[in-house]
This record gives sequence, structure tokens and C-alpha cells, in this order.
Amino acid sequence: MKTVLSIPLRNVIRNRRRTAITLLIIVFGAMALMLTGGFFVNNFEGLRERTIRNGLGHLQVSTEEYLKSGEEKPLANGIQDYRALQEQLAAFPHVVGTTAEVNFVGLISNGEKSEAFMGRGVEPDREQQIGFTTTLKEGDALSLSPAQDGDNEALLGVGLAKTLKVTVGDVLTVLGTTTDGSLNGIDVKVVGTFSTGIKEFDDRALKVHLATAQRLMGSDRVSKVIVKLDETLYTTQVLSTVNAAGLKVSGSALRARPWSDLATFYHQVVAMYGAIFLFLGIIIAVLVVLSSSNTMMMTVMERVQEIGTMMAIGARRWQVLTIFIIEGAFIGSLGAIIGLMASALAIKVINAAGIVMPPPPSFSTGIPLKINFVPLLAVGVFVLVTLTQTFSALVPSIKAARLKIVDALRHI
Repeated sequence: MKTVLSIPLRNVIRNRRRTAITLLIIVFGAMALMLTGGFFVNNFEGLRERTIRNGLGHLQVSTEEYLKSGEEKPLANGIQDYRALQEQLAAFPHVVGTTAEVNFVGLISNGEKSEAFMGRGVEPDREQQIGFTTTLKEGDALSLSPAQDGDNEALLGVGLAKTLKVTVGDVLTVLGTTTDGSLNGIDVKVVGTFSTGIKEFDDRALKVHLATAQRLMGSDRVSKVIVKLDETLYTTQVLSTVNAAGLKVSGSALRARPWSDLATFYHQVVAMYGAIFLFLGIIIAVLVVLSSSNTMMMTVMERVQEIGTMMAIGARRWQVLTIFIIEGAFIGSLGAIIGLMASALAIKVINAAGIVMPPPPSFSTGIPLKINFVPLLAVGVFVLVTLTQTFSALVPSIKAARLKIVDALRHI
């Protein structure tokens, strides 16, 4: 057993140039997987938290009727006594705060041109308290005090503002449908423009005070109550607790949904990046196998007489096979370790460089180039690289073990 372990190690040290070339291939393969995977994970986390902070929240509580059948008329299945619900939700563990929201659609006009919009009636003071963010591009945010009748402020998405050719201070008319189905309109004053980071949303986005949206729709209800937690990892736990509590307000049964059920765009991005990473991993694994197999085959051909001598003095064929497999596993594990260490150093350098990438499709702002060192991914890369290198040594090992003693000793 000692010989089976010592011979592969001596062979690795003896063929230094070939070992260095093989290690270089493995190191670059491991680094490519770690850097790519870490980049994707950082983007996933950033997109997830950005989605939550932009107003989605960790949980959204709506009435059962709304979730089952939607709303034929605005706020027909909305939450009536939402303040009481907010007090109940605030008592649950890990809940940082809540905010109510009205979702509505309609037309917004500058007097000469009208555009469709997707509106949100929000509570700016509560959003500020729980850390929701609005990326202002021009002007000011909505005032923290509730909007009074006739004093209606509005924030427009940068795309919508550009289409309507409006600037801060302009007055626009917002048209929408009330709960009873009639048409209603109010004038709003543009106090600023903002960006969600996604062009399609910016082309239709409108934010007003909750009271302004309720006056437009002729109702004191809200579409939903949004819950912010102290950590995203508690989402599933709090979701189960809230739904198990069987919350009711004004006789209406309520149910909470997690952010993951609402973030369609997030899941599309994760699926796309996951497919890219899988494809990259397969390519790297194939390249390592082909390169390493070629190197191991050259090693076998150079050591044919040595193999014949070993078998002539009593070495079993399985021992010869084991020697080459151990050699491949050792090179693979050593290359993986060096690759992981180099990846950690490269990640620190890249993160400190402050590189900003151009905005991807459908985004309007650039993305900082940041890479996470993911321990679980490091374990996976180590196992994958080691097994890949071991597998690449298998075919040459079988060839070496099948050599006939006489032919091996006469080999030149």
C-alpha cells in the first residue's frame, strides 16, 4: 500500500514540466468556475435585495378574494381596515415595519398627449422607516406628510416623463376608474422623476401618495400591505407564521405571499444565468478531461518499460491501475486547491478595483462588478475538478494495466 501511494507522488515530482502544465489547466478551470459562479451569486443577491427594497417587500398581504379572482373593479377586493392589519403584522417576529399600497392603472395627460401608466399609491413616511428606496433622477421625493385634498404630488418614471416632455413643477391630469366603475380625474404636480433600473417599468411608472390614489379611485381601501423583515432568510419562517395565524380584517380572510412568488423577472434572470453557468461548467470539464487525458497518455507511453518492470517483480495489474488513478487524483486536488486560493486573491483584487459594467438589456443603469467567494461553490469546484482529473486518468490507466510484461520490457 505504501508503494502504491509513494510511486504516484514521486512521478508527479519527477515530471515537473508536465505536472506544471496540467496544474495550470486545472487552476484556470477552477478559477473560471469560481469567478463566474461568484459573479452570478453576487448579481442574484443584489437583484433580490434591490427588488425587495424597490417596494416589493419580503411579504405582501392581500385578501383571499383578491388572490382568487382578482378585481373586476378597482379595490373591490381590497383591504378595508388596513391600519388594524398593520398593527397585527408589526407584532410578528422579525418584522421591521409595514406599508400599505394601492395599485392602479389609467391615463396621464399633459393636455396635448396622453399615455398609459402603472401607478402606485404609497406611504412615503413608512417606506422611509423600513428602508425602501427610490432612485431619484431629478427633483424631490414625495413629501412625508399625507397628501391633502387638492395637494397631489407625483413622481414619474424617467421614461414616462420623457415621453410626456414634462419637467419638475408641471401639472398633469391623471384619469382612472373608481370602485363603482365611473371615470374620475385629478390634477397632480410633478415633484420629481425616478428610475427603477428597468426601462420598461420606467416608461410607465407613476408614484403618488396613498391618499391621492384613494381619492382617484373613490375608496378608502388598499390593494395590499407590504411587510419588510430584518433579514431575507427569515421570509419562509415568517410567511408560515403569518398564514397560520389566520388573519382577518373587517370579516375578510387574508393571506401572505413571499417576494419569491412575485418576482418574475428575478427568477427569469436566475434561470438564464444558471443555464449559462451549467454550460460553462460542462465546457471546462470537457477541456480538462481532454487536456489531462492527453498528458496522462504521454506519461504512460514514456513509462512502459517501468510498468513492465513493476509487473515482472510482482506488481498486480490493479496496483498499476491504482497508481495512475492516484496520480490523477493528486494532481486534480492540488490544482483545485491552488485554483481556489488564486480565485480568492483575484476576487479581492477585482472587488477593490471599483469596475462598473455597462447596463444589461432592459436596464438603464450600470452595474458594479463585484464577485462573491461562495464556500459551497468552492466545495463543489474542488470535488468537480478532482473527479474530472481522476476520470481523465482512467483510460490511460486501463491501457497501462493491460500491457503484457514481455511487450512492455521490449518497448523502446
